[in-house]
Amino acid sequence: MSKSFAYPGALHIHTTYSDGTGTFPEVIAAAQAAGLRWIIITDHDSLEGAPFAGWHDGLLVIVGHEITPDRNHFLALNVDTVVDNTLPPQDFVDEVYARGGFGVIAHPDERVRNSFKEIYRWDDWTVDGPRQREGRVVGLELWNLMSDWGEHLTARNKIVNFLLPRLGMSGPSPATLAWWDRLNIAGRRTFGVGGVDAHAFKQRAPWGEVEAFPYRWIFGTLTNYLLMGAPLSADAEVATNQVYAALAGGRSYFVNRLDGDAPAIIFAARRGDEAYEIGDSASLAGGPLLIEADVGADAYIRLIADGEVLTSGVRRIRQSVAEPGVYRLEGYWGGKPWLFANPLFIED
Repeated sequence: MSKSFAYPGALHIHTTYSDGTGTFPEVIAAAQAAGLRWIIITDHDSLEGAPFAGWHDGLLVIVGHEITPDRNHFLALNVDTVVDNTLPPQDFVDEVYARGGFGVIAHPDERVRNSFKEIYRWDDWTVDGPRQREGRVVGLELWNLMSDWGEHLTARNKIVNFLLPRLGMSGPSPATLAWWDRLNIAGRRTFGVGGVDAHAFKQRAPWGEVEAFPYRWIFGTLTNYLLMGAPLSADAEVATNQVYAALAGGRSYFVNRLDGDAPAIIFAARRGDEAYEIGDSASLAGGPLLIEADVGADAYIRLIADGEVLTSGVRRIRQSVAEPGVYRLEGYWGGKPWLFANPLFIED
């Protein structure tokens, strides 16, 4: 089925039910103003916002929660009760899946402690999902906007990086991308997302209170496009399941809209009348496949095969492939990380 509908959205969002400064109505209004069609709000260890779940004038609001011990944070989705954050990480991940949910490992590669944040890294990278992994997918937050910005903050650059926040962003860490590749190569299906980690922090300044990274601004940064073969349903429960299915199926890509939007890209493998798109599995049994990519803008793009750059170009790529592997797409704008697409899986 052709995934002809692309829905922009954001995940990893906090409200006044945890340590965010915006109420649900304020966050919803900001997301609508930013042109998003879905958001997933994940307050710390809280589902108090659940009554707000559903459609709000064209915006689908989904409520999960972030399991937040001192370190090892996990976005728990499609569960209706809060999971105990005092459990060891492997156990709370197992509990999410035992309840019929799934989740995303949050900001896994944090290394810096400073005045802005503590270190919230995912300590044990051998814990990459539920113990019973067969047939179950897990998400990995490849790029967390606020974590990335905080990792680059120093006493000397904090004013400049506040005024020009793009200077404090470098994209996914090489270690995170390498981990993602290893998991998918090993058959441990892992979808990648960009998370905003929105809080709209409020700080005191000599001239009064300052809001750092308002919700409206941050919703114009890392945007995940979910690819679907049918429009989102008007029924909120059905639409929520459509979002979950697209996420879990790896049918998505994300871009940093600060550098330019990409509401429709091509990334597919073709052979004759056969076409396979982001998240699909294709077989080489019928012969080689032609991978085509077009991001609709003059960005530098790279086709990554099993963690290594296979080919690159500006805006478009066409590459015949006759080897099985995990093939994914990266895009760079002005030398800065910009676009990351989930893989195509090509089998022998």
